[in-house]
Amino acid sequence: MAEQTAHNRLVGGSSPPGPILKANLGKRIMETDIKTLYQLSQIDSQIIKIENLLKKIPEEIQKLKEKKEALILKLENVNNQLKKLETLKREKEIEIQEQEDRILKIQQNLDKVKTNEEYKALLREKAHIEEIIMEIEDEILQIMEEQEELQEEKKEIEKQVEEEKQKIDKQIKQKEEEIENLKLQLQKLKEEREKIKETIPKPLLSKYETIKQARGGVAVALAQDGTCAGCYMIIPPKLYSEIIKADKLFTCPHCGRFLYYEPK
Repeated sequence: MAEQTAHNRLVGGSSPPGPILKANLGKRIMETDIKTLYQLSQIDSQIIKIENLLKKIPEEIQKLKEKKEALILKLENVNNQLKKLETLKREKEIEIQEQEDRILKIQQNLDKVKTNEEYKALLREKAHIEEIIMEIEDEILQIMEEQEELQEEKKEIEKQVEEEKQKIDKQIKQKEEEIENLKLQLQKLKEEREKIKETIPKPLLSKYETIKQARGGVAVALAQDGTCAGCYMIIPPKLYSEIIKADKLFTCPHCGRFLYYEPK
């Protein structure tokens, strides 16, 4: 009689333990699925972030190199200007020498002339040449002033180039090291991603990848305070209650991402 009573308790009005265990097991599977998908989504977000940095940092390095090259070019331009001024100064000095040679010949001819008119003409020519020499000397003084100003500018630029060059080289080195570290992180994340993928049923993984592709790399969003954290749209209250129960997989009715509720 005791056995019959026990049997009746198992098949009585309350639900039998078999289906209850099956339902609980199904709920745990669903919870595991969405948690695993969320973990995968977190890893994918990190991968995207690192890949973006690996595109961005080389561009930053290139800009730093261009900045350094611009400083060096600025110094080269000053040096070129100084060379041009020095060349021009020498040309002017040669002009003065040529004019002084003309005066020397005039001086020699003054003793040989026989008439007053010839003598006066030579003196006028000499005076004119002396005026030309004075003009050239003024031009040389102006060139020398420009040279002096440029020499001061050159010193400032050389100091700036040396300081900036060291700073830029240091920044470039840091960014190159950052790239290597990011590559290592990326490799580890990809390995971890492969391990997680193996635990997800293929149809579910396929849907995940489809949503990820369509939604900028983010396939799972947190359901927080009745809102989808992926698109920031309000989740219908009934659906939000179902999501909290975590006995099924749900997607956002607005953006289509999987929704994951994380208890506070």
